[in-house]
Amino acid sequence: MFHDVSPNFTYNKIDAEIGTNLLKYEATPNAVIYFSEQCRHLTNYAYWFYLSTIWVSYSGHSDLQLWKKLFRASRPKRANSIMKPSELEVFKKLPKYIMAYRAQRPGETDWISYTLDLHIAARFARERGVNEVVEYQLRKTDVIALFLRRGEQELLMLDPIKAKRIGSVDVIVQ
Repeated sequence: MFHDVSPNFTYNKIDAEIGTNLLKYEATPNAVIYFSEQCRHLTNYAYWFYLSTIWVSYSGHSDLQLWKKLFRASRPKRANSIMKPSELEVFKKLPKYIMAYRAQRPGETDWISYTLDLHIAARFARERGVNEVVEYQLRKTDVIALFLRRGEQELLMLDPIKAKRIGSVDVIVQ
């Protein structure tokens, strides 16, 4: 019946109620605000699963510092709960040093998201009206998650200072 569900999942009535209410804010910047107000009531699994779900659902213009605070929580079982089992399996196969890409906005100095796919980064560059994609080398130990759910091969790393800039690739903006 269930496929690609963490072994950490167990039904919890409070988790279910908060999850139902969280759906009202899905794909909006209000989801992270509601989550931050309710997260202390969640089990560890629900905390990580809901946080990753709202990130994947909407990571547009919202409070990056709030996202970082939430992703830095010291709750246990992060890797097995924040990523689906299929994502964790792919993550475990990544090398010690990972080549990742990012379409940076002009003047942008803080971020947490990268992609493994140069073509995805180029698409973001075109959408943002920038003419280059920056290549980074990330240490796998600094990466907290790999999300495959949107087809973006997205990596999260909370401290951009730890990313080593390798170079850049020009992108034709149309």
